[in-house]
Order: sequence, then structure tokens, then C-alpha cells
Amino acid sequence: MTGQLPRRHLLLDSFSRSAAELTQALETAGFVPTLLGAVQRIVHADFVMVFGYRGSDQPQLLGDTLDRERHRVIAEDYINGPYLLDPFYQLVEDGRREGCFRLHDIAPDRFRQSEYFRTHYKRTGIGEEVGFVFDAGRGVTGVASVARWTSSPAFARDELDLLQTLGPAIGAFCGRHWSRISRAVLVSDEAARANAVSALEDFAGGILSARERQIMTMILQGHSTQSLAHHLDISPGTVKIHRKNVYRKLNISTQAELFAAYLAFVQVRGGGAGLFPGGYTKQRPSPR
Repeated sequence: MTGQLPRRHLLLDSFSRSAAELTQALETAGFVPTLLGAVQRIVHADFVMVFGYRGSDQPQLLGDTLDRERHRVIAEDYINGPYLLDPFYQLVEDGRREGCFRLHDIAPDRFRQSEYFRTHYKRTGIGEEVGFVFDAGRGVTGVASVARWTSSPAFARDELDLLQTLGPAIGAFCGRHWSRISRAVLVSDEAARANAVSALEDFAGGILSARERQIMTMILQGHSTQSLAHHLDISPGTVKIHRKNVYRKLNISTQAELFAAYLAFVQVRGGGAGLFPGGYTKQRPSPR
């Protein structure tokens, strides 16, 4: 009988079952896997990852369905600095608190040519990503990303439309789940807040002008000369002059060197040791 129902009835049945399961999973460790299952009833998705953002603090991983190795590459490396160049982070920084967004639609025009993409994002193996932005409470904005690997096909237009339709419900479930447990999960201690990374504001602050730091940031995020000129309302020639001055003052000649210098700065600001995307090794301050 069920298989003979119109498609809209089948989708409604799937959503109803998912809503019941998500309600039961609220405030439990099974919420994120249940969220993935709910989405998979409607469209194909390979995994889910959820991050919480508050200002320029390092984001907190709220949950994922990744295996151990992919968790290290996608989640842990991301938190160590590259997140500052992530289009979803920028979306939240720009004030977005809810909605459903496809990474392809919010990324800069040269995102796939950016050093962030080549050095970090490409290593993740993520082919497609749709993020549900929600209010997690206590000043934290969450992004629950539903994603596909590069081995899976891109989201079709009707699939994206379905995800957009699900957006308000997914955002509401996520907001309810994490706002209820925010005291335990989302509140950073004072030491962590003291180490909050505002690298894109502070990097080369004693060397570059405010405009040059702005240009540098947008280059790292993946904006082309034309996109920079459009967003900043200046000529492409002026953009090129600023970029040349940035490279000269930092004694570099490529975007790869700029990205490496930026990561080195973030590593010093964050403290501790570890391996960053692309093999850049975090250095501890020398003992005195």
C-alpha cells in the first residue's frame, strides 16, 4: 500500500517518522546519527558534521558521523586555523543565524583555486556540502552540514529544493538539542577564551595597513581580483597594487606562501603542537 502512495505522501510519511525519531533523540548521544538518518530518508547524504561558532573563538565540534581518520582531517585540522577561511564561518560572522545554504552558492568565485581549498578542503574528500544554520543559544551559532564525498554525485536541483524545505525543521531540532545542553558543551572556559584566535584581524597588524589586511583575507578566502574590486568598490588595478604591496611587505611571492605564513601565525597564537593541513608543523615557543 505505501509504495502506491503519491511521492508527496511518501515524503510526508518519511518526514513524520524522522520528526518522531529526532524528538526522541533530543539531548541524547544518538541525535547526530538520527539527524543523518532523517536526511537520508529524503535525499542521499554520506555524513553529517556540526560545528558551533561564537565570535572569533575557535569553533567547537558538536558532533559528526565520521570515521576516526576522516574526523582527524576534516574536523580537528579545520578547528586548528583553516576555519577562519571557511565560507560557512564567514556567513556566521556576517550575522546569519538561520537558513539553509549550499557551499557552492556562498563561496567566493575563486574558492576552488584558493590555497584554503587546495591545502585543506580538497584533502577532506568532500564533494558537496549544504549547511543548516541555527541558533544554539548562549551566543553560539551552529552549522549542521549535510555532505557528500567526491565519489557521490552532486546534489540535483530538486534535492536542494527538498533540503531548503527541510531547513526550518532541521534548524529547530538542532537549536533545541544544543541549546538544552549548551552549558555542558558550548561554554568555553576562561583559558580557552583567552586563546581565542582573531588571526584575520591581527595577522601582520604591525606590517600591513587595515586595507591590505582586508585584501589579504579575501585573497585567502578565494576572491578573484574582479570579485575583490566588486566587493570593495575599487578598481581591479587598485586591487593588484594592494596585493603587490602585501606580498612585498611580507617578503613572499605566492598565495601558497601567504597561506603558510598565516597558518604559522595562527599556530603561535593557538599554542600547543600538532600537524596542520599541508604538513605545516606547529612550533612551540622556545623555553626561556
